Amino acid sequence: MKQRSHATFFASLFLILTFSKSAFGQELTAAERALIEAEAQRHVEYYYNLYYERNPQALSTEIFALPWYIAGGNGITVNSTEEENLEYFSSAIQGLLEQGWDKSTFRTKNVCVLSAGSAIVSGTNTRSRADGSIMSVGGVSYILGTTEGGWRIISFSGHSPDNVIRCDPE
Repeated sequence: MKQRSHATFFASLFLILTFSKSAFGQELTAAERALIEAEAQRHVEYYYNLYYERNPQALSTEIFALPWYIAGGNGITVNSTEEENLEYFSSAIQGLLEQGWDKSTFRTKNVCVLSAGSAIVSGTNTRSRADGSIMSVGGVSYILGTTEGGWRIISFSGHSPDNVIRCDPE
């Protein structure tokens, strides 16, 4: 994993979301918007299911676009290969298990449809132990886009549980 500057991350994200073929001047119907919201949300839920199954192999190959970015308090981390993903998820799952983790539950608070091929899913991640006690509750927002393989997470960032990303039309 490599560290990159915030400027590099946001410039890359801007280019991905702004200059994709499907991003320009696209008007979506309410039905199209609802379908995109459901598909993006379903992909994030699939991500959480793979975590619950403790399946780092599937997490490494079926969830994220390559490269993908983690935006956090220590800056930007970039994963560029499936091998990096496998190492990342294997280590993350092991670390959580050592803390008594059983599962993580994502509660969607908002889906912001940017275009037919991109969305932001924002909500809370509740980590709990097998006895039902809560380890942590944090906010997290996922930036997703479509690929030949379907929806993929491009980036995510943790944040306060009260900080929800919204994009209400003007």
